[in-house]
Amino acid sequence: MIMAILCRELLRLFVNPELIKWSGLCEIYERELRATEVFSALTEEGRKRWADLRNRVVEHNIRIMAKYYTKITLTRMAELLDLPVEETEACLCNLVETGVINARTDRPAGVVRFTGSQEPAALLDTWAASLSKLMSLVNHTTHLIHQEEMLAVAQS
Repeated sequence: MIMAILCRELLRLFVNPELIKWSGLCEIYERELRATEVFSALTEEGRKRWADLRNRVVEHNIRIMAKYYTKITLTRMAELLDLPVEETEACLCNLVETGVINARTDRPAGVVRFTGSQEPAALLDTWAASLSKLMSLVNHTTHLIHQEEMLAVAQS
């Protein structure tokens, strides 16, 4: 009965669009969860599951950041995740590689920019508009060059 309530509360943390503080989660749930066979620190599987839970909390938090932030520094992100900057960057890269989130990292500046995913049709429309603009500039430049050539021929 108590474990069912604990699991329901833990699930509620993951459903809410809010950051989960790992140290706070450990403070409230670790003793009860570690007492179970599933998360037992005495077994290799239990330690692995505990590490997986921690990874899921980090992934949840990064997804929430991507939802609410457009730009954040890696150091601030690491503070919010309670992780070192290197581990934060590794987790972020993993989520970007798997397609869970869309982000770009400016490593020298230490800034992460979250971008929304674009539908393929919208992406194609943007590309076509950019191409059309480029072709217009090329045509205009060609016209100006042709005018210069005509003036040069007329002057000689």
